[in-house]
Amino acid sequence: NALYYSKELVNESRLLKQSDCNLGLVKTLIIQKKLVDYSLHDSLTDALNSIHAAYRVLEQVNNSVLTPYDSQNKEHEEKLSRLWKTMKPNEPLKSRISSQWVDIGFQGTDPATDFRGMGIQGLDDLLYFTQHYPQQVQSILQHANHPQQWYPYAIVGINISKFTFQLLESRKLQLYLFGNEYQELYCYLFYSFDRSWRFTVMEFEEKFKEFQFIVEKELKEQEPMRIQYTNIQ
Repeated sequence: NALYYSKELVNESRLLKQSDCNLGLVKTLIIQKKLVDYSLHDSLTDALNSIHAAYRVLEQVNNSVLTPYDSQNKEHEEKLSRLWKTMKPNEPLKSRISSQWVDIGFQGTDPATDFRGMGIQGLDDLLYFTQHYPQQVQSILQHANHPQQWYPYAIVGINISKFTFQLLESRKLQLYLFGNEYQELYCYLFYSFDRSWRFTVMEFEEKFKEFQFIVEKELKEQEPMRIQYTNIQ
């Protein structure tokens, strides 16, 4: 936290945000200011690596969030098609505009309108989950279609995308993220939310806020270390 708020480390914090940051230089600058005990120099290296990596993830995800879903973009349309095929492998999509999309939790006949809040990142997260954890997604989708305890799978997934991004933006994940672990965290949060869901859709807003509170509390209380996602079974 000192790197973010210390007036003595403004320059070092700025350097860490650069994609071509020289981490060795940043470490040297901090050591020269005698702000870190010698015994913690190795830990400082690990912390700087983690913070720099998290800034890179934030930059990449932010760019995706700011990229709106474009129905005229072939790559976007192909991703959407893959989402359907991986979630409904035995049911062909009759047409691009179809009421079938509601079956996987979109609000209407055209999913493009549901991605407005999170841009292409919302689709990328949904697709990552179903491609890497297909069995778990099928189980969650079945639960989401429960007669009484149902919820709109895709819309909830986009809400979880937004929550995960907010955690990243607020620097609550700085010491936890490496590479694709951002989307692994997304998968874990979606999985955890589903495991806790025993309510009706009318209670969603209240229960989702409770879920967010619990996650943030756990992040705050854990020792700085890489989050493990071995609980997705």
